[in-house]
Amino acid sequence: MSIDSVTVIIRSVGERTESLCKKLILDQGVPVEAVFVINEAPFSKAMKVGFEIGIIEKRPWTYCVDADLLLRPQSILNMIEHANKQPANVCEIQGFILDKFFGGARMGGVHLYRTSLLKRVIDLIPPEGKDIRPETHALNAMRAAGYPWITVKELVGLHDFEQTYEDIFRKCFVQAHKHLSHTGLFIPYWRSKSNQDMDYKVALTGFAEGVKHFGEVRIDKREKYFQDAMQGLDAGPKNEIDLSEWNLNRIECLIENWIEPAEYWEKYPGGMLASSGSSIMSCALEQYRWHRGRSSMSTSSKQVLAWLLIGAGKKLGSRSTVL
Repeated sequence: MSIDSVTVIIRSVGERTESLCKKLILDQGVPVEAVFVINEAPFSKAMKVGFEIGIIEKRPWTYCVDADLLLRPQSILNMIEHANKQPANVCEIQGFILDKFFGGARMGGVHLYRTSLLKRVIDLIPPEGKDIRPETHALNAMRAAGYPWITVKELVGLHDFEQTYEDIFRKCFVQAHKHLSHTGLFIPYWRSKSNQDMDYKVALTGFAEGVKHFGEVRIDKREKYFQDAMQGLDAGPKNEIDLSEWNLNRIECLIENWIEPAEYWEKYPGGMLASSGSSIMSCALEQYRWHRGRSSMSTSSKQVLAWLLIGAGKKLGSRSTVL
């Protein structure tokens, strides 16, 4: 099957990158009539509306993409190729994204659904407010019913780059509830970058406000607690994105030149794809393979060598402390 076998649903809440997200999808050859931008809230409603469009369009695959994702070249075709190799009961395929605030690759942001199973998924969307991760809730329910979802080793693009300060604040507010266990990654990394990039300073503020919020949190920008918490946010608006300055090659260059921080490799030795408890050399090999799949040999080698040196330095430091 070709690029014509997919309907692309861009889920947007007015992200700064909405138009750029669409441009990069069209630049991959997806017909304009197969790309739909939906602006629905709350998120559970956006899921349902997107799935209904996919059903109406009747293409074999329905690709739901968040508007804060900037896809890399060939990523849509690559995901379709992965999907076509799966058994007929697999309902959804996920890849990996290079997340600005995680500092490296993680799952999320893209969901390639088998259109013929979308009616079943719609029936399993939880009521709004029941689960902070409604899509994961529905997918886990599908898996329990015999329709599993899978993750493939495919880095599809950049996530949360070029967002507004308000969106960054809100997302990191939510991260304090979704990913509180990642504090050891987020805080040191964001602090180290905050003097160079205002995005990280805003991220720290949003996360801190999220920690102070003890009520339930919903992924809905209209919620009053977001607005109240942002009253003291000292960050002006960003200029609109000039689409003429962006193309698929620029996305690829950003991915190839990205170097994960030490905190990321400490949280995920060898990368998020490596199994826990792996030896340092097997993690280094896994990391090299991961980098090699998206950058040149020399860049991959430098990234892995830097990680090994950081790890060796930490080991030596810990030994001298013990001795």
